[in-house]
Amino acid sequence: MRESIAENGIMGGLKNKRVLVVGGSSGLGLMVSRLARGRGAEVVIASRTASDRHEELAEAVGAGIETVSLDVTSEEDVESGLERVGNIDHMVVATRPPLSPALFVEADLDQARQAFETKFWGQCRLIRQAHGRLAPDGSIVLTSGIAGERIYAGNFAMSVINSATETLCRALAVELAPVRINAVSPGFVAPKPPDVEARARRFPAGRVASAEEVVKAYIHLMESPYVTGTTLVVDGGARLV
Repeated sequence: MRESIAENGIMGGLKNKRVLVVGGSSGLGLMVSRLARGRGAEVVIASRTASDRHEELAEAVGAGIETVSLDVTSEEDVESGLERVGNIDHMVVATRPPLSPALFVEADLDQARQAFETKFWGQCRLIRQAHGRLAPDGSIVLTSGIAGERIYAGNFAMSVINSATETLCRALAVELAPVRINAVSPGFVAPKPPDVEARARRFPAGRVASAEEVVKAYIHLMESPYVTGTTLVVDGGARLV
């Protein structure tokens, strides 16, 4: 994908903007980093292992990226990491904690608590430290997910975390204005196990999404100066059935 973007010379509203992608070394975060870089952004990738993987990430995303290692569960780590990053125009948070599906009565509550600490409170730490470094016309894009509204047995913890993330988005859009706060809510993103693929075929879109289809939503929210307090749903109509 990086080659095709570069070959086509696509540049959008992110050209020369400084974009921090937390959780940008894998999954959707890596794809956001790649697409933002292809649109001319100065990309900074932050994750626990980003600095150690600098050469690998530069190969995957594009030359000229920066990498910063930080742990979102540590206030000290977040503060020192964002000091190294400096001023930014946009921040994308795409962290996803490891969380095993389990029914509520059987779930490991310590694991659920740690997931909340990582994804929800991690976002809060990042926003508090990044707010003073963001351009007044900049934005923050959070990540929720289909489990925040479409309930599936065994996913109570992620349902709560995603719902809380969407509420946080709306609250901070008011409190932190003029900085814009939005969220992306992905549905099922490939690759998925056969049972999930079968479930997705019952959605109006009839399939799971590709990562490329989902990450366009993050770019859209960064580039849209009149959108704030919004959760952009990319779920193939999963919430309708």
